[in-house]
Amino acid sequence: METTSANRSNDNDSDMSNDDEYELFNPVLASIRLENLAEYASNIRNSLVQHSGNFKAATVGSLMFGSYHVLYPLEFDDGVRWLFKVPINGTRDKFCDLDGRSIRSEALTMRYLQKRTTIPIPDVFSFSDSCANELNCPFILMKYIDGKPLYDIWFDKTQPNDVTEARRTKSLQGVAAAMVQLSQVSFEQAGLLSFSGLNDDIDINPLEIGPLCLLNNCAMLGRMKDDDYDELPIYLEAGPFRDPKDYFTAVLDYREKGPTSDFTRGQLILLRMLLGWIPEPELRDGCKPFVLAHPDLDIQNVLVAEDGTLQGIIDWDGVCSVPRSIGNERFPSWLTRDWDPSMYGWNEEMERGVEPLGVWEDSPETLRKYRSIYTGFVQSFADSNGNPVFGLIRNSLICENLFIAANDPVCTSGILQKVFGEIQDLVRADVLHSASSDEEGLEEFDIYNISWALSENRLSEHYSKLLKLGFHLLLKGKEVL
Repeated sequence: METTSANRSNDNDSDMSNDDEYELFNPVLASIRLENLAEYASNIRNSLVQHSGNFKAATVGSLMFGSYHVLYPLEFDDGVRWLFKVPINGTRDKFCDLDGRSIRSEALTMRYLQKRTTIPIPDVFSFSDSCANELNCPFILMKYIDGKPLYDIWFDKTQPNDVTEARRTKSLQGVAAAMVQLSQVSFEQAGLLSFSGLNDDIDINPLEIGPLCLLNNCAMLGRMKDDDYDELPIYLEAGPFRDPKDYFTAVLDYREKGPTSDFTRGQLILLRMLLGWIPEPELRDGCKPFVLAHPDLDIQNVLVAEDGTLQGIIDWDGVCSVPRSIGNERFPSWLTRDWDPSMYGWNEEMERGVEPLGVWEDSPETLRKYRSIYTGFVQSFADSNGNPVFGLIRNSLICENLFIAANDPVCTSGILQKVFGEIQDLVRADVLHSASSDEEGLEEFDIYNISWALSENRLSEHYSKLLKLGFHLLLKGKEVL
């Protein structure tokens, strides 16, 4: 799934597309027929709303950038604001059928959710799944949601601690209430929702589940060896999947076909073992094994009011049905960063208010506290429908990070070391508690030796059983990790 950074506005008159940082966006910026946008938006609005006069898009605002999109805000003469979003590869020579199916599914899934939930999703007014239109690009034209990025509220160092904590708690309550609503629909397969309807369909429903697009981080890293490589995202078309295990290992299958060192091969085998041991929750009457989930529920995609009240959840690019174990009731990504050491940059100085070079982070203790708070909110909303979910939420921390480890080579080693460290502690405690003579046999029970043994196909049955025991103990815990 795509991960995006916070949008950056052009606050001066310079052409940001000429900056090295944004050079990658130049082809799509050159393709967009921006001179047609204001009139196009006005025509769309007039077609949607009964009005005595004509709406005019007074201005096309300053260009903004996401990780894989360019965005233009529009403001009508009555103050209403829309947003025009174009994928970074939205040119005639780069945009393919798979990309078209993905953007169509995104737009129509957003409409589908708006009709079935009260989640604050941007209204989708128009979209195109190809470049064959008067704007010469694929796009989604949607409502502009006012609100502050949650990051700014969450890490507002100008406020007293009690104010910050109240705002954080309120934001988590809003996110939990929104995400629980995604349980209202479930599916037999994992993949993109496929719709047959046109833009103006009133009663929109998905016909089937189709193949999904997974960001292929392995391929993107591999091409860096080429002198003339570009930085456009590479996607892997996979699925649809009826077995959750196949969803978890789709990118791992691709990685295992490529060249790897012996030690890395052992790590991938270990990762596949752990993914294979993930239990899916028991299904209640009428429930199916896959649910819709936000593809990137991170802090930059949540917009809130000053007091933390949820205003909007944005960036649904790549939304699809996924296994329940990493579905809508999982933790938001900003609460799980301590389990992904390669991406986690917290240090003690941040606790003293020293501004970091990168982004602010919470300590492991703080993250654990807010995971517990979020768990309580999800339980309160979900359990009211007779749906006990504590184990599902708790274990999503493990399942989601193992999925990240499978998909992103940069994160693989760090996450495996973190998870194995937890397993190792539980196994040692279990052996000591049972007063077993196996304690002496734990000397080589570490990730280094286990990975090498797996790569050489010599892992003992004893260590294999201990590994499985430790993982099951990790999943059976009664406290929030």
